[in-house]
Amino acid sequence: MKRRFLAPEVIQTSQMDCGPAALTSLLTGLEIPASYGRLREACQTNVDGTSIDTLEELAVRLGLDALQTILPIDHLMAGDPFPCLLVTKDPAGAPHFVVAWRRVGERIQLMDPGRGRRWIDFATLRDTTFIHRTPVSAETWRAWVASEESERAFACAFARLGVRAGRARLVQAAQRDPTWRSYAALDAALRMAQSLLAKDAIERGPQAASLVSSLFEQAIRDLHPAIPQEATRSTIPDVYWSATPAPPSSEGTEQVMLQGAVLVRVLGRRSKSDLRASPELDAVLREPPPRPLRHLATMLRKDGILGPTVLVLSLVAATLGGAIEALVLRGTLEIGRQLGAVEQRLAGTLMLAMLFALLLVLDLSFAGGVLRMGRHLETRLRVAFLSKIPRLQDRYFQSRPASDMAHRCHAIHPVREVPPLGGRLLRSVLELLVVATGLIWIDPESWLLIALAVAVSTMGPWFAQRSTSERDLRVRSFDGALSRYYLDALRGLMPVRAHGAEAALRREQAATAMEWARAGFDRLRASVGIDAIQQIVGSTLAVLVVFAYLVHSPEPAAMLLLVYWALNVPALGQEIARTALLYPSMRNRLLRSSEPLGALEDDEASAPSPALPRDVAPDAHIVFRDVSVRASGHTILDGVNLSIPKGCHLAVVGASGAGKSSLVGLLLGWHRPASGEVFVDGAPLRGAHLERVRGETAWVDPSVQLWNRSLLANLEYGARSNAQGRMATVLEDAELLGLVERLPDGLQTTLGEGGALVSGGEGQRVRLGRALMRADSRLVLLDEAFRGLDRDRRRALVTRARERWPAATVLCVTHDVSETRTFDRVLVMDEGRVVEDGTPLELLGREGSRYAAMIRADEDAHRTIWNAKEWRRVTVRDGQLSERAPAAHDEAGA
Repeated sequence: MKRRFLAPEVIQTSQMDCGPAALTSLLTGLEIPASYGRLREACQTNVDGTSIDTLEELAVRLGLDALQTILPIDHLMAGDPFPCLLVTKDPAGAPHFVVAWRRVGERIQLMDPGRGRRWIDFATLRDTTFIHRTPVSAETWRAWVASEESERAFACAFARLGVRAGRARLVQAAQRDPTWRSYAALDAALRMAQSLLAKDAIERGPQAASLVSSLFEQAIRDLHPAIPQEATRSTIPDVYWSATPAPPSSEGTEQVMLQGAVLVRVLGRRSKSDLRASPELDAVLREPPPRPLRHLATMLRKDGILGPTVLVLSLVAATLGGAIEALVLRGTLEIGRQLGAVEQRLAGTLMLAMLFALLLVLDLSFAGGVLRMGRHLETRLRVAFLSKIPRLQDRYFQSRPASDMAHRCHAIHPVREVPPLGGRLLRSVLELLVVATGLIWIDPESWLLIALAVAVSTMGPWFAQRSTSERDLRVRSFDGALSRYYLDALRGLMPVRAHGAEAALRREQAATAMEWARAGFDRLRASVGIDAIQQIVGSTLAVLVVFAYLVHSPEPAAMLLLVYWALNVPALGQEIARTALLYPSMRNRLLRSSEPLGALEDDEASAPSPALPRDVAPDAHIVFRDVSVRASGHTILDGVNLSIPKGCHLAVVGASGAGKSSLVGLLLGWHRPASGEVFVDGAPLRGAHLERVRGETAWVDPSVQLWNRSLLANLEYGARSNAQGRMATVLEDAELLGLVERLPDGLQTTLGEGGALVSGGEGQRVRLGRALMRADSRLVLLDEAFRGLDRDRRRALVTRARERWPAATVLCVTHDVSETRTFDRVLVMDEGRVVEDGTPLELLGREGSRYAAMIRADEDAHRTIWNAKEWRRVTVRDGQLSERAPAAHDEAGA
């Protein structure tokens, strides 16, 4: 299997991207070019990251013969499972994917998406690897442990202990045992002996062999089936066992509890005929690598080519003028003796001043032109960014932290530095070529040495580009990750203080800051080292050029010019090196900032939203046909078949995590079916049709954003132009009149960031008021719409909402099971499936009904728990506390 010696560095762009980044590195290193951005979309990465099952499936579908397995940690060094995806632990102890690329001697090359490529020893790998425990078939484990791969691990362990005599006897004893116990005992005995040897508690050779034999025999007795399970492993501690007894499976077969490292091994590449193609995976393989500078060049061409052409011509003129300036200064040494008259000397001085002024004008015009070009470029990129964001898929935003997106938006300004950076590089290269031409003109016999000096000065920085680019990208990624802590601290300051989480947040930030500092020092060391080597080599070659000229042509006048130009070669090379070293930083900034520009767009966002035909009824007919939804490798909806007629008022109930909100999210486009199809009014819910349905939907959810604008602007947000006349009715229906009277400026009062000026219950009523402004909606989605309100008010607002949308199709997700008896229909969900569906009366009369059981449990809780005498009843109203029975419509926190 062909692979590179060094694993390609792919740095994760946000905190939950280690899985897609590691898989991209693995594919690229095995000569399967993959787009990190498209692979991230195919992984359906969410806030909880990507599962290892998803990574294994995608690796197989993209052309790798990959297999997920679990291995004892020491088998990683004894065998050869590389390359593989390995699950390690981050500083907080959470699972983190890395690429274990290859082993060289006692060190392993890792590509860590959070830190970059590095080499570590086995002890470090063992301490950071995530250890997983899972039951497996005893027969399967016995077959694997007797395999050739496992035997190599045993041989390596014996060799480390220096055990030769008795080795064959122990292995044969384990082979003769048809059960798993002897092999498990031998494995544990060897591991414990190696641990003691590492701590100098025993010596290699006979002492280690005696200990292994003794531990092996005692461990077999401990694992005897006649001994109770809780009494086993008394001789060897649990930490040294990779296989221990486990309860039998549901079929009654014997199982062992296996613990070890979880990895996805790559056994080879699959043939193209075996690949299972899909549009998303085709995009992963077809997407060209990002070229941000080419994208910027395309933007520059929109202004025409006249401006850049004039700038290039002025640069060439300025560069040639610099060479002419040096020749003129050299000529003054000889012509000064010939200009005897004062008038001649003044005329010569005036001509020199005019030449210098012309060169200054050229320099100023070039500098002003590239600065102006940079400002235009930044403006165009910002416009492209702002026009792209509304067309991005919803999943793009759901899978990225808000801090990461904010950092990208604010990191666009460095793009204005690209034209000046390119201008400096181009000018330095042109000057170097002119200087080299002048040196060869002065000393043609040293042309080879001069060419070598020029080549070293120019080629050195480009050879170092890859190394410096990887280091700089690492710094930029950590810089973006650090911004999350500042935003989290600002948005969640009160919860952090309330829960005493300052220390935990500080530790996590300190770990990231340490990695950022380490990456910065690594980049600085590389830059300084390249700079020093460049200077030493360039200066040495310049001295050799001068020395060669002194040997065969010691002409004094030309000598001064040759020394000046020869010393300019390393200086210009230094300038090229410094400018070139800035290129990785600039490119990586552009990659991070422009990454959204290459993201997939919503088909419906780029298409015009058709108006609702006049002959369409003011409600929506919805059909779910065998719909399944997967996110981050987890199935959140499974085989949903459902038909909701027009005008039906449907209540959706179930335990937390049952899939209720995911069902509603399908109608809004937050999720897309992994299989099956959703139809609204007989048309598939995608493309322009999804956009139209969204425009005809009223959605009330606690996650709906309240803006830092006036109450009036928040209520009118998203309302149609003919909705202004309903304001008085909306305020009454949403019970907002009291809030308007209390606010200092009434409807013109600014609500603060996220609606901080209003309570949680008042914010929910503002969200309801915003939805009521869309009275002509055909579809109404109430997802825990009145959470935070008291029971009586929740009931009243649900009833009022249904009265305001009598003909619309209404889906109400709620935990108030007792309040769903008045709905046309009730849907009970559990573990992503629809388990009951019918009218409330049908479900209540059905034997073994979950809905009936939920109703009884809800009533019992209110009767036996909430009405218990142990509770003190404190009512908060208008900021006053009173200990009395709560009256109707009282709201906690009002």
